[in-house]
Amino acid sequence: MVWVAYSVKEQIRITDMYTLFTAHYECGYEFPGETHNFWECVYIMKGEVCVSGDGRVYNLAQGSLIFHKPLELHKFFISSKNGADLLIFSFSAEGPLTLWLAEKVFDLSAPQQQIIADMLSFLQERLDSPSARANAWLEPFHTIPVYSQMLVTYLQQLMLSLAEKGTVSSAATTPDVLLFRRAVNYLNSNISGQPSIPEIARFCHVSEAGIKRLFDKYAGIGIHKYLLRLKIKTAVELLQSGESVSGVAGKLGFNSQSYFSRAFKRETGISPSSLKRTEHEDTVLTK
Repeated sequence: MVWVAYSVKEQIRITDMYTLFTAHYECGYEFPGETHNFWECVYIMKGEVCVSGDGRVYNLAQGSLIFHKPLELHKFFISSKNGADLLIFSFSAEGPLTLWLAEKVFDLSAPQQQIIADMLSFLQERLDSPSARANAWLEPFHTIPVYSQMLVTYLQQLMLSLAEKGTVSSAATTPDVLLFRRAVNYLNSNISGQPSIPEIARFCHVSEAGIKRLFDKYAGIGIHKYLLRLKIKTAVELLQSGESVSGVAGKLGFNSQSYFSRAFKRETGISPSSLKRTEHEDTVLTK
């Protein structure tokens, strides 16, 4: 008898976990904008949350889930009067499905929500007080041999289910959100320059105070800081594609290579030259 081998086509494989926790946030709480070079996922267990990712803004309710791709500028604030309960986890992953998940928001079906409920039950059975300290649910990675693979199996099952039968949500389109998106698009189109606040306000047909308010609301940081982080995000991509440090500094409009290097290290914690040297390694950038 001839045996035929059927190769498994692995679509996604989680390689590392950085955070995993649940938390309750009161109404009006604002998580400040941040960026890092690994994935982050926010699942709304209860309540309503306004979440932004780069220039997109979503008003999410119970059962919604959003993926933030690596280097995406993201923040959230709680909009429901009774607060919100969130599950947040961050990870590195490989496989063709990772690109598909980028910039996606889902309304989870009952079976998909059950996958998360089963995962939380699995975690709670192995740790009595997971909220006692940060990332307590990840600590058994070092002590229980099968724990890490069992955990990421739940997460990978969820992602595969979303790829097969996921319901994708649309971004918000309120006037404020559209103005913010227009401003972010303008910054991206002028990434090599230093557009001023009056210039951006004129382009968006809004006052300077109005444009500042939008960035404070949806980005959690000022316009100049937001532009700098866009430049750093672009710099990481250019350096990883093989560009020289001096070439990237010039392309992004920095006055000198030394100023670019200082700004890059301040924002990421590492120098641009060390990122270039470890281009294919898992260096974690956080801010």
